[in-house]
Amino acid sequence: MRLFQTYRPILLLVVTCLLCLLVGWRTGHGFLGSALAAVLACLLGMQLSLVTSRRPRGEDIARSTPAETPVAAAVAEAASSELDDLDGGSESDKLVRTMMRQGRYALLLRPQVAVGLQPAQIAAARRALDEQTALVPAGEVRMHGWRGAASVAVETGQQAPGGRLVQVEAMLLDRYPVTNRAFREFVHGGGYRQMSLWDPAVWPAVLEFVDSTGCPGPRYWRQGNFSAGLEDHPVVGICWYEALAYARWIGKRLPTDPEWVKAGSWPVPTSQQTLQQRKFPWGDTMDRHKANLWGTGDDRTCSVRELPEGSSVGGVYHLIGNVWEWTANNFNAWDGDQERLALKSPMKSLRGGAFDTYFENQASLHFQSGDSPLARKHNIGFRCAISLCDLAAEAIPDDAVGEHAWTDENRLVAGDAQ
Repeated sequence: MRLFQTYRPILLLVVTCLLCLLVGWRTGHGFLGSALAAVLACLLGMQLSLVTSRRPRGEDIARSTPAETPVAAAVAEAASSELDDLDGGSESDKLVRTMMRQGRYALLLRPQVAVGLQPAQIAAARRALDEQTALVPAGEVRMHGWRGAASVAVETGQQAPGGRLVQVEAMLLDRYPVTNRAFREFVHGGGYRQMSLWDPAVWPAVLEFVDSTGCPGPRYWRQGNFSAGLEDHPVVGICWYEALAYARWIGKRLPTDPEWVKAGSWPVPTSQQTLQQRKFPWGDTMDRHKANLWGTGDDRTCSVRELPEGSSVGGVYHLIGNVWEWTANNFNAWDGDQERLALKSPMKSLRGGAFDTYFENQASLHFQSGDSPLARKHNIGFRCAISLCDLAAEAIPDDAVGEHAWTDENRLVAGDAQ
C-alpha cells in the first residue's frame, strides 16, 4: 500500500499520457495529442526524479540510526565485562548484560530475579552493589523538626536533645547522587514511556516532564542529552516523581528522612537515652573545603567523586552540598504537633543543601527543606536506597550479616512492613 501511495502520481501521468495519444488519434488531431503527451512526459520525468531523491540510500539509513546508548557508569561497565567471558548467548544472557550496563544491578539481585541467574551473573551484580552502595546499619536516629537541632537550641536557650527517636532498619544507600550519565540510561531506555513506573496521580503530567527542547528528560538537557563534561555531575532539573520513577526502574527506592540522616550523622549510643550524632558527615564543625557550598566551589555542581574528605563514616559522598536531595517523606513529617507549618499544598522533603547554599545551619544533616513534588530546579537531585530485606540472601554484603536474620519468615514480615 505504501509503495502504491508513493508511485500513484506517476501512474496517473502515464495513464493520462496514453489517453491524450488515443484521443488525438481517434479525433484526427494527432499533433495536438502528441504535444500534450510530450508535456505530460516531461512532468513524468520530474516526478520520477522527485521520488528517486526521496528514497533513502544505504548511507542515509545508517546515519539516521540512533547511536548505541553509552554505559551507565564505569563500575557497571567493569562488572558487566565479567559476564562477557560467559559462553551463554541466549536472550536471557543478553538481557542481563544490558541491565548491568544500565546500572540496574539491584533489580537483578531481587529474590524473584536472582533465582534464575547463573552464579557468575549474581557475582557481577553483587560487585556493582558493593562498590556503588554503602551499608547503613540498623539502629536509632534522633529526628528533629524542619529547622534542625541547632536552630531550636539557639531559640530556646536549651541544649536538651529533643527530637524523636526513630528506629531504622538496615539498608544500603547509594554512595553518590544519581549522575547525568546514569539518568540518561533511564531516558534512553524508555523510562518516560513506561507508565507502570509512575504514580497514577501524575500520569497526566508525565508528558510535561521534558527538557529545554521538548524531549523527555531533565529540564536543563537538550535533545535528550546533557551538556558535555557533566557526565559525572548530579542530575538536576528533575521533580520528585521523576526521581521515584528512576528508582523503581533500577530496582531501588528513595531513602526516608531517618535513613538519610542516619547515614550521615552515624549515631553512637552513649547511654540508654542519649545518642551522639554528628552535625556534618565529617564531624561537628563546618568545613567548607569538604563540601561544594556557596563561596567554596565554582557556583555550580561538581563531579560526585570529588571531595572524598567530606564523605560519611560509611563512605557516602556529598550528603552535604552539591545538590539538595529528594527523600521519600513529606516536608515537616518529623515536627511536633505545635511546630507543624500550615501548608497550602503538600511538599516533599529535601536534605543536604546545594552548591548555592549560604547559611551554615541549612547545610547540616539535621536541617530539612521542602518543595513541591513537581518542582524541577537547578539545584535539586537525589540518590537511591534499597532495604536488605529486598535483596536475595546471596547478595547481602558480608558486613551486614549480623544486621538481620535472613529467614524466609523475617523476609515476609519485613516485606509486609514496607
